[in-house]
Amino acid sequence: MGRLLAPRVFAFVILSLVLYAKLVSSIYANQAGVIDWHHQYIGTPKVSFFHKFVSRGAYVLIASDRNVLASINVRSGNIDWRQVFDGNENILAFKGYENTAISVSQRDNDYIVRSWESHSGFMLWENRIKNVGLYKNSNPIIENDAPKVEVIFATNNPDVLILLEGITVINLNVIDGKQIWRSDLADSSTILYKLVEFNGKVYGVGLKKSFSSYTIEVVTYDISSGILKTQLLNSKVGNIKDMTVLGGGTQDGFIIWSEGGFIRVNRLGTTFSEQTSLEELYENVIPSFGDANGNLELLDLNIGSRTEFLVQVPTKKGNTAAAFKVDHVSGRLVALYDFEERSENSIYSATFDKNERIIISRSRVVAENVSEVEIIAPSTGTILGNYKIPYSLNSYGNLVKSVLDVDSKAMGYRMLVISADGSMHFWKDHDVVWKSEESLAHTIEAEFLDLPERKLWTQESDELAEQPEETETISPLIRYLRRVKTHIEQLKDFPAYLTAYIQRLITGDYEAEFKSTNKSKVSLHRDTFGFRKLLIFVTRTKLVALDTINKGQIIWSRFFGNDVSEFSNIFIVRSSTVKYPPIVVAIGIQKNSEGKSVTRLFRLNGLTGENFIPAENENSFPPELSIPITTKRILKLPVEEPDERTHIIALIDEELKFHIYPNHENSIKAFMQFAPSFYFTLSDDIGEKSLKGCKVVKNNVQPFDIIEIWTLNFPEGESIAAIAHRPPIEKIASLGRVLGDRSVLYKYLNPHLVAIATLSTSTSTDLNIYLVDVVKGSILHHAIHENVGSSHPVRIAQIENSVVYHFWSENNNEKGYVIVVYELYESENKDQRFESSVFSSFAHDRPYVSAQAYMFPYGVNAIGVTTTKHGIATREFLFALDTDQVFGVSKRFLDPRRPQHVLTNEDKEEMLIPYDPAIPDNKKWVLSYHLSVAGIRHIITSPALLESTSLVLAYGLDLWFTREAPSKTFDVLSEDFSKGTLLATILGLILSILITKPMVRRKKLNARWY
Repeated sequence: MGRLLAPRVFAFVILSLVLYAKLVSSIYANQAGVIDWHHQYIGTPKVSFFHKFVSRGAYVLIASDRNVLASINVRSGNIDWRQVFDGNENILAFKGYENTAISVSQRDNDYIVRSWESHSGFMLWENRIKNVGLYKNSNPIIENDAPKVEVIFATNNPDVLILLEGITVINLNVIDGKQIWRSDLADSSTILYKLVEFNGKVYGVGLKKSFSSYTIEVVTYDISSGILKTQLLNSKVGNIKDMTVLGGGTQDGFIIWSEGGFIRVNRLGTTFSEQTSLEELYENVIPSFGDANGNLELLDLNIGSRTEFLVQVPTKKGNTAAAFKVDHVSGRLVALYDFEERSENSIYSATFDKNERIIISRSRVVAENVSEVEIIAPSTGTILGNYKIPYSLNSYGNLVKSVLDVDSKAMGYRMLVISADGSMHFWKDHDVVWKSEESLAHTIEAEFLDLPERKLWTQESDELAEQPEETETISPLIRYLRRVKTHIEQLKDFPAYLTAYIQRLITGDYEAEFKSTNKSKVSLHRDTFGFRKLLIFVTRTKLVALDTINKGQIIWSRFFGNDVSEFSNIFIVRSSTVKYPPIVVAIGIQKNSEGKSVTRLFRLNGLTGENFIPAENENSFPPELSIPITTKRILKLPVEEPDERTHIIALIDEELKFHIYPNHENSIKAFMQFAPSFYFTLSDDIGEKSLKGCKVVKNNVQPFDIIEIWTLNFPEGESIAAIAHRPPIEKIASLGRVLGDRSVLYKYLNPHLVAIATLSTSTSTDLNIYLVDVVKGSILHHAIHENVGSSHPVRIAQIENSVVYHFWSENNNEKGYVIVVYELYESENKDQRFESSVFSSFAHDRPYVSAQAYMFPYGVNAIGVTTTKHGIATREFLFALDTDQVFGVSKRFLDPRRPQHVLTNEDKEEMLIPYDPAIPDNKKWVLSYHLSVAGIRHIITSPALLESTSLVLAYGLDLWFTREAPSKTFDVLSEDFSKGTLLATILGLILSILITKPMVRRKKLNARWY
């Protein structure tokens, strides 16, 4: 018996080692970028400018609203370098100086000035400025329009002068960042907003509050010592927008402002002002101003020390503008060029060529898919170019901002354009060189959308592409002939199909037929293994659909900025497997004409992004719907309305009224059947101090009433820090866990269970974990962790019968990041279940909680978990690390049953791993390998058709997609499988059969004769 047992034990040990090795395996270098893709973003530019290097050409330096500094290659649009700031540090200014660039940011109450090497992004020095704005007199009317920070560089000294919060001016050495002097306007009612330097002096220009308006005040600083004096100009200004400051450097500086019926000009350092009558300007100087229908606006072109500027005026038909300059000798206003009236909204930018001639661009959208750019030299009135450029108004919205540059090598003009959705476009003459979908840096939610089978998609797009009225009258014969015609047309693709089939057979790449850079040729149907899906993103004002296989290629995008102030949710309410086509509902808010919030819902075809209008019941399913409410919570219910087979969406307003969408009669009936078993929670936002359980009152009138059935008030000083949300797809393969002795621990599978983490700051900071049943509000489990670091976020995830949470511990014996895992079972005893065979939250059964804690090597920004088609494969928890990487830990390592003793035979049979107090920092577990996936806030997953594989998306600032197989790809041949050898073997066997068959037949025949 012993002899027989030894080989079995040896085999079991070998098998265990192999399985363990599989858990720590990683991808090879040649697999990087094959099954995954990474999109880097920077956000919508707040500050952008061309920066030229003698040996490296021109680059665009950008500071974005996602607090990112970046250098963009103008030829390719690639990010050469970027610096991602912490979320609580806000970039306020960014400006280039020779081969460096200066940034000013604010963190808490401190301002941080940094110098960066322009071509590499390396930080050269840093200076933290404290105690700014202590004596500031708040003036919100001015502050809302004035920039918070102004940065200029001295002409003859290596100094950088910075204006902070309108009252503090600091002079720093631009080489090492050391402070030369600082001046604060203490107890002053003046707010400065612009600095100008020339002739060894620095002039701060601002507004001082008077009785009914503002007076321009000029504060003069000596550039060496900072000694100041103040001067009030005889002026009345209504707002900062009514004035601009130009010049400086090697030339004098000027203040231009509109007052009464005049435009006035003051040379800095003097009290005298020149003035020009607006009436004369409108009637005689600028002809297009004759149709003015509003107040003029002064536009600073941001071209350094130049004194050219624009005056823009609204007209009855649109708007017009004119270019002016201030003459350096006389100080008078000189008209340069009339841009004439245009009906479309225009944006302007300026630069100067190698001859120091100013060049101005005027850009506007002239048609649905066309924009126009005019390049003008206003000093001579010459139109240097007029370009028509492809541009989708439906996808990007209007043009918002542009930055112009002269390409001296190509003798042309190039321009960086920012659109209303936040995206960047780089144009050169007539062409679109590149564009970057920066709206995705502001993703609010994302969903996986399953694609239809090829047969269904082909029938819809090729054979049944007919109008509803045509469907009613067309004969079966014509439809049959149309199908035959379609099949004949598809024959032209047969050579390509045959080539792809052979390639797939040799390489095993089942995705080759879908990989196309031409969007018009991409067919939207799923692949063999279900790896191909659409990723639907909802950003602030836009929806974008990406293809998971084609490296995240954009399939469609749609801008809603004119209809929505900001989106809040997106739901896949109908899958293509239920009924074609799949339907997406996007929900956002908008202000109406009275300034009140309105909730707007958009019903879209998930494959095209177009409004979905059903062939029948069009009135019951409008593509756009406005509801005059402000939503407190939005839920997708697990119930479908019978007409279009779409999920019902619940909207709870601030008055605690319950609305459903769609709200036709059949939808209400379907919801009423579901309502008795529907329970939900309110007040479950981060920072709330209580949790409320609610239920819908059963009636047939919308909106429905809500009743509060229980309230869970947390102790004094305790508030919600994190809430676990179950994955939308949660397949459970087994009701129990089979142990080594073949007994079973039955899982506690409560669909109404929610895990909540709260922080208590009454004495020391304690972390409380509650497992709450939302049906009756009972606490099924409560745990306390003392001395928790409140400055570090708490993350929590929940799936099946497991709960995982992560926090920072301040305890001396375990100081660092800690991860705790729970597993819930019906009983601590083996093979024991609850008495009732039907689960009910109203029963008094409580789960047995098996828990274990581990030290974790990193901070975590988000937690996800793999999901597979049937839930058979081992789950893997995915952690978005504070190092901007994705770290995968198998559920076998996050197992509370890991034994702390020597493994027994039963432990080995159960394939348990010995307990270790720390999760290993195994670099092979980093799914994103060397990639830096910045700003991850969410990780979502979706099952493929292969049970082994889960599709993973991490999004925040960047997007990163991959396929993960926690139990390895046990249901598909590996890439290194020798298919050539297999085919050669089969062919050899067939050839052997063909050769030997006649020989065997002859031998049998001879045997009968002899």
